[in-house]
Amino acid sequence: MNPPPIGTPEEILASAPLGLHDALAYPYFQSLFDRKSRRMALGMDLQGEYFKYTSPYEPVPLTELEEALLLVAGTGLNGINLADIDPSHGAEALCQWTARTWPSSCSNHGTELFFTNDDGLYFLDMWGLMPEPGELNTLSGKPIEAQVDFIIEMARRAKVQLSPGRAQLPTGLPGLFVFNHWNANKPGTHLFVPVANMTLEYINLLFIYLSDGYRFSIVDEQHGWRSAGLQGWIDKGRLEPSRRMGIIDLEQRVLSMQVVDSAFICHNMNLAQQAMGLGGWTYTGFISRYVLGGEDVPGLGFRFVQPEEGPSTPVGVDGHYEAFTQPYYSDMREAVDAFLETKWSQYDSKVPKPYLEPDKAIQSIPRPDEDTIEIVKDFCQYVHETYGRFPANLDAMYQRLVCQVQHADPDFYEEYYPPGAVTEQHKKHFERWHPELTGPDGKPPRKDA
Repeated sequence: MNPPPIGTPEEILASAPLGLHDALAYPYFQSLFDRKSRRMALGMDLQGEYFKYTSPYEPVPLTELEEALLLVAGTGLNGINLADIDPSHGAEALCQWTARTWPSSCSNHGTELFFTNDDGLYFLDMWGLMPEPGELNTLSGKPIEAQVDFIIEMARRAKVQLSPGRAQLPTGLPGLFVFNHWNANKPGTHLFVPVANMTLEYINLLFIYLSDGYRFSIVDEQHGWRSAGLQGWIDKGRLEPSRRMGIIDLEQRVLSMQVVDSAFICHNMNLAQQAMGLGGWTYTGFISRYVLGGEDVPGLGFRFVQPEEGPSTPVGVDGHYEAFTQPYYSDMREAVDAFLETKWSQYDSKVPKPYLEPDKAIQSIPRPDEDTIEIVKDFCQYVHETYGRFPANLDAMYQRLVCQVQHADPDFYEEYYPPGAVTEQHKKHFERWHPELTGPDGKPPRKDA
């Protein structure tokens, strides 16, 4: 069953479902207290030793409005970050001035959302979206009409369809855990997949550790602890040999900083589920390389490259979401130049900043000196020449968590659980959000109707 068509923001507001007002007014702490995984959706079937249930309802996809609320809750633009550190000491680490609904190391926001539903596979391209100049907060304090208009338009501007129809993801082993076979990526569901560009934070972090103020010497633990292409800089006295850090250690730091992005995004959507009376859960049942498209299913359509040794590694979706690595650049020196151009373009005078005197603040932010740029390039080139890939031990594009959102089947929870398994938001969801689909009993549309 397809959702009803949705019109302009003005038309949506004129006929806004009561559930929208319920969701926007739902207390934050109540969402925390109500948060539970609710895996049974309309139209699903679970035949186990204990649960024996076939949903009598049609699977009903989320409307565009429901989808937009989840997207903006998960990773929406919410204004400009405050950057409340002295511009002359630390602000140079920031990759962006925009703020999102989740915190990110150095404000790099190097994790973006892919998602699929019955209509297609989509990429949410948030990097280039900007608030209005001087607008620190895009949503707070505004009337509901302005909030909803902004939410819908933001989702529409960022959403890019990559292919029609639901993404072809694993339906069984080895790409999907057994206990997820019955309900993962089924009709009517929305599957949200955060994917982190590890090279963005990696290269940015190198400009900190290899700067003249830090002077770390990076060594290669897998090749006798030799210098990772930086011995000449140690000999010149530019790097400190006693301040040693291994490649594995460095890449684990990158991983620990980036992996939390997906958790923040999924958690935001989990809380939004409760406020909206939707079901769903966050899980890790899919194996990453299958999800991204490196095995026997198309997945999200990522390009994989094959190093001389070891498995292939995902590097991006051509033209949409590309890591700072080969084959998108001729070598890692060119990739570093591209990173610098991307990062420092955010410091252009046309990009909104948080300060009352933005030009004065930006002028005091130091740029990397030529030696530091060359040191970073030497290290990145060493990694790729040695390992045939960059990073050496991490996927350039990293995926682990997925968040699935769906219309919960209330009958299942009434049959197998005591009161409280679902909230009033869930019980009344169709009455409040989809009155045109609701039966006389207040329930969702049935398969035999």
